[in-house]
Amino acid sequence: MSTGIEGLDEILGGGVLSPSTTFIAGTPGTGRTTLGMQSLCAAAKKGEKVLYVAISSKPEALIRQILARFSFFEENINIRTFNVSSVERDPLTMLVEMGNIISSLKPDRILIDPVTSIGFGFPEAERRRFMYSLNAAINEWDAVVYFTGTLEPDNVKSNVISDIVDNIIYLSQNFDTHSTRRYIKLMKVSGMPSIQGEHTFDIGTDGISIYPKDIAPVNYSIPASNERVSIGIPPLDEILGGGLFKGSANLIAGSTGTGKTVLGLQFIMEGAGKGEAGVIMNFEETPEELYLHAANFGWDLRGMQEKGKIKIIHTLPSLLDPNKHMMQIKKAIGEIGAQRVFLDAVEGFDYAIADPIERKEHIAALTRMCGNQGITSLMTCLTPGNTECPKIFDIQISPVADSIITLQQNLISSDLQKSLSILKMRGSNHGKSPAKYDINSNGFLIEDLIREEKSKH
Repeated sequence: MSTGIEGLDEILGGGVLSPSTTFIAGTPGTGRTTLGMQSLCAAAKKGEKVLYVAISSKPEALIRQILARFSFFEENINIRTFNVSSVERDPLTMLVEMGNIISSLKPDRILIDPVTSIGFGFPEAERRRFMYSLNAAINEWDAVVYFTGTLEPDNVKSNVISDIVDNIIYLSQNFDTHSTRRYIKLMKVSGMPSIQGEHTFDIGTDGISIYPKDIAPVNYSIPASNERVSIGIPPLDEILGGGLFKGSANLIAGSTGTGKTVLGLQFIMEGAGKGEAGVIMNFEETPEELYLHAANFGWDLRGMQEKGKIKIIHTLPSLLDPNKHMMQIKKAIGEIGAQRVFLDAVEGFDYAIADPIERKEHIAALTRMCGNQGITSLMTCLTPGNTECPKIFDIQISPVADSIITLQQNLISSDLQKSLSILKMRGSNHGKSPAKYDINSNGFLIEDLIREEKSKH
């Protein structure tokens, strides 16, 4: 059965079994009630009969008023309230009354919020006996049942609730100077092929949006392509042995001012002109700034975007959620049928993913996702100025790339000379000598091979 929350269905392996029990645990303010209510209301919209059991000191009218702030709220859901102080002291009376309500309504889904306050003042042995009595009652309800509860992560598995539920979903949040990052993790799943790990989510007026952690494997059923893709600069295509391989991941490395962004934009505009839609992801320049930048070279980036041939995803590094970013990319690719992707620049992930191994894995997942769909990707990365080529590839993501193009500039006799080298290209011969290049009003211009210039003297 669908939970009604797209990302949640994905990490659960398709939804929840019916009947089943799911414990939504976490600390205060993490969104446990919102998650349960959103699923309940989604089911009500589809015609299911649902029941919200609120263990609270608030009256039903106030609870409805609070929930009505969310766009997903359905007015026709059944709500029954139990006073929290009474439930703490006398849980058995509450169990009998709740059983009578459920026998009368016969709901398809039930949310008990929160279950951890039931019998709170009882000794642990008595609370355990009550929870097993509750479990016996649930087995007769033949419904999808959600519990919420306030527990620290270390206490979840030792709690008796963990013994009786089929699934455990844990919500948490981290605060820093700039933002709040929210996480959802599956601690227990019965009977479904779930996606493990920490996934991220947002809470807004539309409810919870979940962004599953991407673990896309390499799709070996897709044979490696020998088809070439033009980068948009014929002499550079020639140096590359005929262009980039379709579906490959490619890296442009260079210091500030070497033209990495210009080369990437030219790659995207070349594709758009040939009917190959492209996605641009960047962290520094806004779309308006990119439009102006492209216009300097005579490229109508705004017009291509308005025609649906290009999509731009701009995210500030300080606000970047890697899982959400990946979902945005997938959505953009699907919407325009993208065949090219340009990421400018990979160091934008440094702020959001502090661990270098995780950062490399995330970028690898992005390139795998593109490769599995036959999409050619181009990434840029910043290198220190005046760095010798052999030392550049302390860059951790270089093994991810199928080809590596380095851009350098050096001051020679009061003249700033730019040079391009192909350090790596899997499965193809390529030019071994550096080539001089310049950037003018038409974009990236290859002048000649440096070795040929030397041979003239």
